[in-house]
Amino acid sequence: MRSPDMRSVRAAFLLSCTVLLGGSAWAQSSPWYVGGLLSVTHESNLLRLADEQTPVAGESRSDVVLGTALIGGINQPIGRQRVVGSLTLRDNRYERNSRYNNQSYNGSLGLDWSSAQRISGTVAVSTARSLSLFNPDGIGQLGAKNLETTQAANASLSVGLVTEYSLELGGGTRRARNSLDDARVQARDSDQSHAWVGLSWRPGGALSLSLVQRQTKAEYPRLITSAAGLSADRYRQAQSEAAAIWQASGASQLELRLNRASTRYVVNEVRNFSSTNGSLGWAWQSTAKLRLATRLSRDNALDTYPTSSVGFIQGIPVVGTLPINFSDARAINTLRLQADWEASAKLAAVSSLQHTRRHLRRDTFVPAPFDAVAPLDSTDATTIFILGGRWTPLRNALLGCDLTHEKRRANGALSTNLNAAGLNCYGQMTLQ
Repeated sequence: MRSPDMRSVRAAFLLSCTVLLGGSAWAQSSPWYVGGLLSVTHESNLLRLADEQTPVAGESRSDVVLGTALIGGINQPIGRQRVVGSLTLRDNRYERNSRYNNQSYNGSLGLDWSSAQRISGTVAVSTARSLSLFNPDGIGQLGAKNLETTQAANASLSVGLVTEYSLELGGGTRRARNSLDDARVQARDSDQSHAWVGLSWRPGGALSLSLVQRQTKAEYPRLITSAAGLSADRYRQAQSEAAAIWQASGASQLELRLNRASTRYVVNEVRNFSSTNGSLGWAWQSTAKLRLATRLSRDNALDTYPTSSVGFIQGIPVVGTLPINFSDARAINTLRLQADWEASAKLAAVSSLQHTRRHLRRDTFVPAPFDAVAPLDSTDATTIFILGGRWTPLRNALLGCDLTHEKRRANGALSTNLNAAGLNCYGQMTLQ
C-alpha cells in the first residue's frame, strides 16, 4: 500500500476532494453529479477460510483493502420522461494479498417514460465488473484472481386498465463471463433471457395484490460434460409469484410473498428442480426517527451454476472434464431484523441481525468401481451482525463506518465452521 502508484491514487483523490469542496460554493444544482470516494477496510478473514483452513502459499488470512473510486450520474427530466444513470470506477488495493489488486466498475443508464394516458415503462442497460467472492461453494480456494463481468438489458411496460387494476409486461437479458482460465470457474459463464407478465389489483386503499408469471431461458456455454471436452447445457425455468401488501396503518406495513418455480435442464437432467418459497415482512415506522423492519423467508433452491472437480472415470484420472458434483440443493431459512435511526439531519445509524439455517444436499459422482451418484447432506447456522453510522457534515460530503461480524457453525462435509469480522470506513465528496 506504500507503492508510488498508491501514493498517486491518494493524492489524486485528495486533489479531487479539494476541487469539489471549492466548487461547492459556486455550483448550481443540476441533474449531473460527479465525485470521489475513498474507503479503508480491514478484514479478519478476507478469503472466507474455515476455522481450521490455512491460506495457500503467498496469501494472508487477514488484510487491509484501500478502495478509491470516481463516481458520477445523471437524473434529468425531459417532459414526462426521465433519464437516469450512474457510473462508478474503482481501484482496489490489498496490502497483504496483492494478487487480488483490481479495477472494478459499475454503470447503468435508463429511461423512465409515460404517455398522456395510463401507459408507462422503463428501458435500462447496465454493466459491471467485480472480484468474485473468495472460496466459493463448490469450487474451493482458487489461489488466483477472478473477475466476473456482467452485462444486462431490461425493459418493462405498465398499462393501467381501470382505476384499481394494472397490467405489466417486461423482459431482459443478462450475460456473465469470468476472467480466470480455469475450467471450474468458466463453467459458471452464462447467458440468460427472461420475460414476465404481471397483474396488480388494489381492492382498497390499504391492500395491494399482485400475480406475476415469469419464464427464463439460460445457457452455460462452457459446461463440462464428459472426458471428450466442453459442451453447453441449457435450462428453462417457469416461475409464479403471488404477493400481498397491506398498509396496516400510516406507520406499519405487512408484505407476504409466495413463489413456485420449476427448472428443467437439457443435458444435466439430474439438476432438474422444483420448489416452493416464500417470505413475510413487516416494516414499522415506530417514531419519526426510528424505522424497524423484520423479514422471515424460506428459499428452497438449487445453485445456479454447475460445479466440477478432479475425478476418475473407470479408473482413469480426469481433471476438469466432468461435473463430478452433479447438483447442489439447499433449503435456507432466514430471519432478519433491522433498525434505522435518523438521530438528526446530519447523523444516522443502522444495525441489523441476520440468522440463517441451511440444509445442504449434493449429489456427487463416486468413481470406479461404483460409477454411481451418491448423496451428501449437511446443515449449518450463520449469524451476521452489522452496525454502521454515517455523518453528513456538508451537503456534498459523507463520512461513515460499518462494523460486521459473521459466525457459522456446521455439521457435515458440505459446510465448515467460519468466523469473520470486518471494519469499513469511507468518505465521499460530490459536486452537483
